[in-house]
Amino acid sequence: MRTLFLGSYGFGNLGDELCLIDAVRQFKPTEAWAFSVDPEFTRRCTGVENYIQKRAQIADVKPERIVLGGGGVGFWPSLRDSLHWMAGTEDYRIDAELHVYNIGVGKITAPEWFEDATAKDVIARLSSYTVRDHVSYWLTREWNFGRDPGLTFYPERTLPPEPFELPVVPGPLVGISITGQAAMVAAMEKNRDRISAFVRDLGDFTPVPIVSTVQDDNSDEDDVKGFEVFADMFLKGRQLAYAQSLDRAWWKRELTPLRLKYLISKLDLLVSQRKHNIIHAIGTKTRFVGIFPDVDDSILRIFFSLRFAIPPGSSILSLDTGAFEL
Repeated sequence: MRTLFLGSYGFGNLGDELCLIDAVRQFKPTEAWAFSVDPEFTRRCTGVENYIQKRAQIADVKPERIVLGGGGVGFWPSLRDSLHWMAGTEDYRIDAELHVYNIGVGKITAPEWFEDATAKDVIARLSSYTVRDHVSYWLTREWNFGRDPGLTFYPERTLPPEPFELPVVPGPLVGISITGQAAMVAAMEKNRDRISAFVRDLGDFTPVPIVSTVQDDNSDEDDVKGFEVFADMFLKGRQLAYAQSLDRAWWKRELTPLRLKYLISKLDLLVSQRKHNIIHAIGTKTRFVGIFPDVDDSILRIFFSLRFAIPPGSSILSLDTGAFEL
């Protein structure tokens, strides 16, 4: 079946590309198409060969099935816009089978969302409708659209890693995955003593940069920037292993979602703010510590929904931001 996959693809986030790989595995199209802002990046990561970049191109593809996936697309106004793409326009009609698959959903409060007839109609027409975690499920029920989704429990965690050549380096190896988000940088500064004590308690180890998102023009979502900030604050004097991940040209040329999973499988511990790196750790049974500002519930969602699969010894390090002070 000719299938068009919609989602947040091509933005330099290997977690989103991982979700596309999983969606293709799940739906098994005879001809796969995808939306991507950077088709060459998505092609290298996923193997999908055919792409659109504009809504009007859907009419040219004539998909028999449309699948909205790609991880955290359930936010305002992205979700509304995606559902409108699936609905067609006055210029062309979409008679395709429609699916919403394995999405993460955030709190939506915009009044126009609750009155959006097109969004309600598309959700009513869906052949299948699933979200990835319990919080997403509960949030969709707040919409009162007359339909509750199923739960997928992050199925991308079961994708096999892709081995590639990695030199043997002395351990123990501790992977570090931090975003460049201003909220995270501020939280690390506010909790500097606590994080320093955590790092000190790890003893002798070799840090490994775990870079899953590279955005040269957006430091908030750039993991190279995030790692550099963390290293400057907490890793001075330590020799890095697999530092080529910090080379943007190498990363864009060589790293894929499942190669990153293979790298994570070689760690003794992963310390990660990025949720899909934690999903990789769960899939490879790698012990992890989720580190995050306390205003972000992404990793807590994983702990709750995948509590049956968390590797023993894993934990969280929630950073006080002051947002909940009385």
